[in-house]
Amino acid sequence: MIARLQMRVLLNLGVTPTIDSMADSSPSDTSLSSTSLGDTADSLIAVLERITGGLENVIIPLLLIELVWLWRTGRLKKDRIKEMFGNASSLLVIIPAGFVGLVVWFTIFEAIQRATPLSIPINWLTALVCIVLVDLIYYAEHRFEHEHRLPWDLYHSVHHSSPEFDQTTSLRLSGFDALLTMGFLTPAVVIGFDPTLVLVAYGLVVGYQTWIHTEIIKKAPLWFEFIFNTPSHHRAHHGADSIYLDKNYGGIFIIWDRLFGTFQIETSRPIYGLTQQIESSNPRDIQFSELRKLIADLRSDPDTTTRLQRLWNRPGWQAPTESPVSSPLAS
Repeated sequence: MIARLQMRVLLNLGVTPTIDSMADSSPSDTSLSSTSLGDTADSLIAVLERITGGLENVIIPLLLIELVWLWRTGRLKKDRIKEMFGNASSLLVIIPAGFVGLVVWFTIFEAIQRATPLSIPINWLTALVCIVLVDLIYYAEHRFEHEHRLPWDLYHSVHHSSPEFDQTTSLRLSGFDALLTMGFLTPAVVIGFDPTLVLVAYGLVVGYQTWIHTEIIKKAPLWFEFIFNTPSHHRAHHGADSIYLDKNYGGIFIIWDRLFGTFQIETSRPIYGLTQQIESSNPRDIQFSELRKLIADLRSDPDTTTRLQRLWNRPGWQAPTESPVSSPLAS
């Protein structure tokens, strides 16, 4: 939903690839060929945006099915409903933050595009390559957020802090997430991909993950489970059990996890949330509970070196003089 809204704003503002950014600047190019390139890019962007919208819109029918399933199995309790509303409350933060982040990063990406001598034309093949590259970048970003305490406590732990797992969990994001994470896409722009294509590809990667936040879909066909991220893989990713910690980072493709040694099959129903649960559905606690703990730890650290180590090292890292762990491990 957020990716869909951001892409819609991008397109409504007229921030679409220009003919100059898609066509070679050689004087021998004809206006007809430039127009054709522009039409191809516009149609590509429109198709990708429609696919993203379709992927994110599944939240409505899936959530309705989940609600019926939870009611029939006796799990639609007061606390579960509060948790769902707590998840949805994140929209009040991430929608405006996402708009600001989109405008800021697109402006930066346009400046990079003007500065770089590299330029990759937009066509169906390069769009596919861009999507795969952006998904790989997402894997690296996601892994970085789990393996370093600053991004974990600042924003990514928000998404993992619910003890439940359903379609509303996909909405549970931090405002800092919406502001900062598009910056990881910078390498794709530096090597010559058009900023709009990169951002739309990122929207597709994020939008794909809407449907995988559910317990009502158990397993996909084996070939699909081998290549793509699925509800089963993502349930394992959200598990706070030791076997599931820091696993299954992929966005669309689970192949990256298989290649880089972070894949874990779902062997049993995970315990969702953090290793130390926040035990609150209050929107303020959802957004800031782990950040408060980080600030408290930084204040108690004896020197700058220890503070920098804490920010860089994994969640749960302890200074040599510490005993209790005040930050929950990444899950």
